[in-house]
Amino acid sequence: MEPAEESDDVRRLVAALDALGIEEGPEDRAAQIEQLGGVDAYRAWLASALLGAAQSEAMVADSLPLSRDARYAIWERQLSVAGLTDDMGAWVELMQWQVQRACEPLPAMAHDSPTDPIPLAAAQAAEGLQTLLAVCAATQGAVAAGDVPALAAQAGRLREACKVLQAAVDNTDELLELLGSVDL
Repeated sequence: MEPAEESDDVRRLVAALDALGIEEGPEDRAAQIEQLGGVDAYRAWLASALLGAAQSEAMVADSLPLSRDARYAIWERQLSVAGLTDDMGAWVELMQWQVQRACEPLPAMAHDSPTDPIPLAAAQAAEGLQTLLAVCAATQGAVAAGDVPALAAQAGRLREACKVLQAAVDNTDELLELLGSVDL
């Protein structure tokens, strides 16, 4: 059996990074694996580097003036490459993961800026969106099928989403009130 750090997954990720001209990282792979806490963490570290490169390219591409049809075709291509073309539930899970990953820094930003209500509002809105996407995934097709028990089972999560989204609105209103008090 080959060493875990030489697995096919790691080799493919390193090759993809190399093809993009991105260095793998420190010369001593074994030390990096140990520092990160193991091979799984190292694989995730490489995958995140590759994702960062892809996102950078996607950001540039997304700034181009494209038609709605072209943007939908691009979304379909992303789903196809991810192997999710015909599974609406998997689409929702992908969106949920993307939102979660994009919003991970927001609670830390809110913690670091305790007097600024906007990072807190953004973190709350992100949490609400993640909750709504989780409900969407859990109730996929339930409305069309009239599956009231499946929908009712999500009532608590819907209330939670409302509560946190209202908190986001309240924090946004707080800043608007502050701005109103200085006659802007």
